[in-house]
Amino acid sequence: MINQMEQAVAGFDKMTADKREAMRGILQRYVEGCMGIDEAYYELLDAGLIPMPSRCAMKPKIASEGDEARLKDLIRARILR
Repeated sequence: MINQMEQAVAGFDKMTADKREAMRGILQRYVEGCMGIDEAYYELLDAGLIPMPSRCAMKPKIASEGDEARLKDLIRARILR
């Protein structure tokens, strides 16, 4: 989940303006604490901003606080400048 979100943030500049605005809105609410990582992830999936993972690629990994903090720092640096 975190890896997919990090990849989406890395490709942010290559997205269309509409997709960038949609992603920025979702991730800003996530960074501000208005939603958790699960909700942000599923909103990104529903909006087609990250690809649906294949079943064999799905791994049950619990995100640590350090992983989430790193993701939020990445979002702030690349998207919420």
